Amino acid sequence: MKRRYGFKGFIAFCMILVLGITGATGCGSKEEELLEEVELTDTIRWFNASYAILTETNNWDYNLFGGLANTETNQKTVRKFLDERWGITDWDSADETLEWIKKKGHRSEFARIVKTLERDGMSDIPEEDREAFLIEHYDFGGEDRASLYVGWYEMYEEYGIDAITGWDCCRAMNFLGYYYIAGYYGKEEALDLSLEFAEKIQPLYDSWDELMDSYLRGYEFWSEESSASRRALYEKIKTRDDSPYEVDFHMELEKTW
Repeated sequence: MKRRYGFKGFIAFCMILVLGITGATGCGSKEEELLEEVELTDTIRWFNASYAILTETNNWDYNLFGGLANTETNQKTVRKFLDERWGITDWDSADETLEWIKKKGHRSEFARIVKTLERDGMSDIPEEDREAFLIEHYDFGGEDRASLYVGWYEMYEEYGIDAITGWDCCRAMNFLGYYYIAGYYGKEEALDLSLEFAEKIQPLYDSWDELMDSYLRGYEFWSEESSASRRALYEKIKTRDDSPYEVDFHMELEKTW
């Protein structure tokens, strides 16, 4: 079974987040005037918490909506990376990408893979024999890839078809922050849509831990790597006095802008 997209390209995208954009001005240069500002209310902190792991990975500020001060310099930086990694250059392409995440996302590919494995009898194969079964029946090119598929199927068995839905949920929230900093969505539009998404996410999970577990499973599926370092980062953020995870996951989200 072949994926419809190249993971090397996606991993390169991940690296631009970690390496390429960390040079952006996290709080904005003192000489630069803010283009627009979002007040840090509990609702905004909830939004920020949904993608705080990536914000922290980038050395950005999870107390700012979108992770960066809304300055001209940061706007140019985020526009460049959205163009280079996603082909997003304006409102239309931003909206198209958000709709893809909303309607399909990586969870659709995950579902396709595990359902195919299920159809081909994976659930009837003893766990210790699954890698050999996959290598025999599919062109994986080695044990490492077979092991990945075994792990994804185990996710499916334990958490169901929505095992990585939290990944897409958090990414949608993250992109809305990017679009605001890039200037493709105005303050009202970005925050209104964030509220809409957040209200749909809340009923799906019982806690931040549960949402982040799903997010991290999705990261493992997307990157084909361990999420251990990101999980450790999440646990670290939770201990801080300014942690956005101090906000009650089931708080009443309100329009505060």
